[in-house]
Amino acid sequence: MAILIVFTIILVAFAVFFVIQFFNIIFRGFAPFVSTKPEVLEKILNEIKLNQGDKVLELGCGKAGFLRAIEEKFPGSKLLGVEYSYWPWLITKIQLAISRSKIRLHKKNILKVPFGDSDLIYCYLNVKTMARLAHKLRSEGKKGATVVSYAFPILEFSPVKVIELTDKSKIYFYTL
Repeated sequence: MAILIVFTIILVAFAVFFVIQFFNIIFRGFAPFVSTKPEVLEKILNEIKLNQGDKVLELGCGKAGFLRAIEEKFPGSKLLGVEYSYWPWLITKIQLAISRSKIRLHKKNILKVPFGDSDLIYCYLNVKTMARLAHKLRSEGKKGATVVSYAFPILEFSPVKVIELTDKSKIYFYTL
């Protein structure tokens, strides 16, 4: 009987997660909870240069895969992830605490987070969100900062580099 109760609770939690995700994607224009593939992360890491103490911001970080890769390759970086959805934020917060990661994680709307001191901003969002992000990047972004977007371009900006992947997706690099 106890196993059935636990199974039911887990099933209900998953159902609630998917209903919230569906609502946020369809009605609020949020990006779905999809992680960047490890091979994409590797391509990005091979293209970026960071100095000791550089500030890195991952927008819509989910499981903070990008920040975890940065933490491993550039341990002197200051890392901040922003995630709005509760469950991915909570799970990642717990995982980061267990692993004693120095990544800071905020549960906020990405459009309400200051960008001004970030040296590198990473995002894997969607077309609608990227369009809303463009104005904020232009008005708040640090001059000379790098913005990396996987799969979705910032139409109002001209990329300094584009990498086309074997699956025809692209990685866009911008300098503010």
